Amino acid sequence: MSDEVIKTYCSLENCFAFKLPPRTGAGQYSAKTWGEPVWQGFCKMVAKGPKGLILLENEKGGYFAKSPVEADTVLEGVVDSSRYFVLKVVGEGGRHAFVGVGFSQRSHAFDLKSAIQRFQNILKAENDAKSGGGSLIPDQDFSLGQGEEIKINLGKDKLKSPTEKKKKGSKKKRTKKKSSGGGVVPDDWVTF
Repeated sequence: MSDEVIKTYCSLENCFAFKLPPRTGAGQYSAKTWGEPVWQGFCKMVAKGPKGLILLENEKGGYFAKSPVEADTVLEGVVDSSRYFVLKVVGEGGRHAFVGVGFSQRSHAFDLKSAIQRFQNILKAENDAKSGGGSLIPDQDFSLGQGEEIKINLGKDKLKSPTEKKKKGSKKKRTKKKSSGGGVVPDDWVTF
């Protein structure tokens, strides 16, 4: 039995999968040429240890497709939309295919990209920690030596609020206007 926990980085509804037409030349795909979706359901980004997966999950359970997420995984975007991507899905026996994936909301597409990036950053940090790189401990010793002191001068003017400094510098007398009720903020409150 494995002690590793399955982490869900995102779970998004209204995900669509499309059969991709053959790519013409070396150009990017265009989502407007994909036609009608062949599948609709949920898109999840999950990970267990160093293995990440994008799962296209059916609404009634089961999976339509899965795509491995690794340290170098990048979603291939399309020319005409930020909501659609080309995803490499892997089947039994290691066979793979490319499918178009799209979302009804731009924020869902952004969330998927962010989830992949967050997972990759965690992988990188764990690898750096194992290899000894990326140490958070500085190479130099910044501690104070025997008998050394730090002197901080906090003058009285520096402790005053900006409104108190204005009052001191201003020689004009201000007259307070009477307000007609609510919404009055006391003078000693700091407002932004």
